[in-house]
Amino acid sequence: MESASQITRFAGIDCCIFLPAALACRWLANARVEVNVPSLADSLDQVMAVQGVRAAALIDIETGTVVRSMGLQNPGFPAAAASMADEARLARAALGPAEPGGDLDEISLVTSGQLHLSKVLPTRPGDGLLLFVDLDLNRVNMALASLQVRQLAPAVLA
Repeated sequence: MESASQITRFAGIDCCIFLPAALACRWLANARVEVNVPSLADSLDQVMAVQGVRAAALIDIETGTVVRSMGLQNPGFPAAAASMADEARLARAALGPAEPGGDLDEISLVTSGQLHLSKVLPTRPGDGLLLFVDLDLNRVNMALASLQVRQLAPAVLA
């Protein structure tokens, strides 16, 4: 089995970063997820307001299914979202199933013109949702976008 520290090279991908969950994050064993569609839409609207964001989606990690999305989606958006869910599943397998996504907190994928940020959202044990954000690399400060998405992510499931 391939370790999480190994990076598989894909055509056109310049960088792939796996970040462990911050120690300050706690897992709530009795957490319940109740999706309020207007609240979810409002939360995704806030994510869309981050400079450079083209599209944002909530993805089921287990299936790669887009639960809800917003923004201008290119034809490859569903496939890119599903591939990030695959990466999260692989990281979960390598890091262990202590939480959804293992200790995985965020996946960043950088290509020549795009930045994909995927933030693992805490849900019930065994479940997992991913906030997937597609950004225009030419219009974004990567560090600031990552920080803003990280700050907005908890509200997506609130």
